[in-house]
Amino acid sequence: MWKLQYLLVIFLLLSPGTDASYLQLLEDLSNELHFDYAVILGDSDPIWQKLFWQLPIPIIQIDWKSKNNYQLGNGQSHNFLTLAFLDESPQESLEFLYLNLGMLNTLPVLLVLKERIMPLYTLLEVCWHYKLINVVAIDPDFEDTLTLYSFAPFPIFQFIERILERNTLIFEPRIWNLHGYHLPFVVGGSPPRFIVSRDSDGEMIFSGVVGNLKKCFEQRFNCKLVTPYPFDETSVQPSQELVVAVRNGSVQFAFCAIFPNIPNLFGCTYPFELMSWCLMMPVPEEVPHSWLYSMVFDPSAFVLLLSCMAIISLILSLALQLHGYRVNFGAFLLHDSCLRGVLAQSFNEVLRAPALVRGMYVVICLLGILITAWYNSYFSTFVTSAPRLPPLTSYESIKNSNVKVVVWKPEYETLIRVNEGMGRYSSIFQVEPEYKMFLQLRDSFDTRYGYMMPMEKWSLVKEQQRVFSSPLFTLREDLCFYHTIPIGFPIANNSVFREPLERLILDVTATGLLDRWHDMAFTDMIRAGQLGLVDRGKPKEFRAMQLEDLQQIWVTGGLLLGFATIVFFMELIWFWRQKIRQKLGVVLRFGRK
Repeated sequence: MWKLQYLLVIFLLLSPGTDASYLQLLEDLSNELHFDYAVILGDSDPIWQKLFWQLPIPIIQIDWKSKNNYQLGNGQSHNFLTLAFLDESPQESLEFLYLNLGMLNTLPVLLVLKERIMPLYTLLEVCWHYKLINVVAIDPDFEDTLTLYSFAPFPIFQFIERILERNTLIFEPRIWNLHGYHLPFVVGGSPPRFIVSRDSDGEMIFSGVVGNLKKCFEQRFNCKLVTPYPFDETSVQPSQELVVAVRNGSVQFAFCAIFPNIPNLFGCTYPFELMSWCLMMPVPEEVPHSWLYSMVFDPSAFVLLLSCMAIISLILSLALQLHGYRVNFGAFLLHDSCLRGVLAQSFNEVLRAPALVRGMYVVICLLGILITAWYNSYFSTFVTSAPRLPPLTSYESIKNSNVKVVVWKPEYETLIRVNEGMGRYSSIFQVEPEYKMFLQLRDSFDTRYGYMMPMEKWSLVKEQQRVFSSPLFTLREDLCFYHTIPIGFPIANNSVFREPLERLILDVTATGLLDRWHDMAFTDMIRAGQLGLVDRGKPKEFRAMQLEDLQQIWVTGGLLLGFATIVFFMELIWFWRQKIRQKLGVVLRFGRK
């Protein structure tokens, strides 16, 4: 770049027959802007044409009559100088200039007037109407007067007339010092991104990422951000409702988070945050105490225990039979002494038992002690710290449960529109149309529902749950609708404040201020009175045994009693079978007669 500047200076000093005023202007522009190329709009005078064709820089020539949008800067460098030659229709020329510059309306523009069709003051007002803020105009008498015409839009529109001299700053910065300008904007959203409260004097205090960014913008650019609508801590609106104010031109931008259009970020600033949108689900409830009796033994362990008892019964019965003791057939399957010993009950031993039989009795006693000790220890552990029900790990499990996911209606519509596969799981959602009711329900820690939760909000909930006796919610990262979605601020497409706002976002991110504001959100909400350190958990308390805790025992006992009753009646029938047969025979003979 420095070689290009030196070549331009040498060319200007050695060029014969060229007006010195234009030479000085081009030299100052090159030293001041360091532009990569120049864009020429309109038909230039012969003096300018001769100068342009010999300049050691690239030039793009565009004709006014084409009426096409060439999208300047799209795919090329944004560091260029625009020279617009205005003829008899300056209004149409400025409209064409605005159409081609688009969002690059803060780049330097030099207006060269061939003739004065309208007053310069009016011409510059038209430029400001098209949001062309960095404009300098020269009239046809520039060679004699060396006069530069420009304007300063802040805090009020001012017409500026200067003489070109050595070391004159041609394009003065306009948007880096707004001189106390009252800039209209809107702000909204929910904590912890935006926190609003009042101090002891009744003044509103903004904190959180949005509130601190607002303070930085006002301090850095010497302005005052004001809302054109009535605003207080009770009238905070959601982000989706504030975008309308930006799109209809009521404000320049809005400090509220939205999803930008990827990849061109049209209508949105550079992202200031990457958000993940996941489900915050209630911690599963403890299993009912009536389940604990059957949970101690896994089915495979129970089958293994029965197999061991059957083997011990078989060996014990064979040993007794081998030594001349009478053994029933049922004892080969499950010996009474084996069953009682495993259940830690007393049982009868045979008199002067052989060594093999005594050894089996010792095995039964050891097995009974181990089984009883293991069962009691496991059961005591379950009673003091009961296991929990399986967590909801998929949309199907949520669908089959009685837990509903509360979601705000616009967010639900966005989710269904972007993720078509979620339509078949629409039954898991409970749509809440009122934004304030949704926030109130989400912040109530009602474990009957699950909630759609951004990660930056979950970090606040996680810190709040540290004071709970037991956590109520957990974030399921495997149930995230979106991961690392860029979040930006809505801004007018041709707003002159896009560049300073995006520069501020990049600076606070690079310096770590953004992370600092995220970390301070928890303290800011406590200071604002919007978060209380109250234990909403479920503390462990003594609980006496209740009737429903013995439900499985009652059911099992009832089934066994019923089975025993049936067996008893069958035994009675078998015992009285002869008399029953005789009486049935008498009844049948009487019926034949």
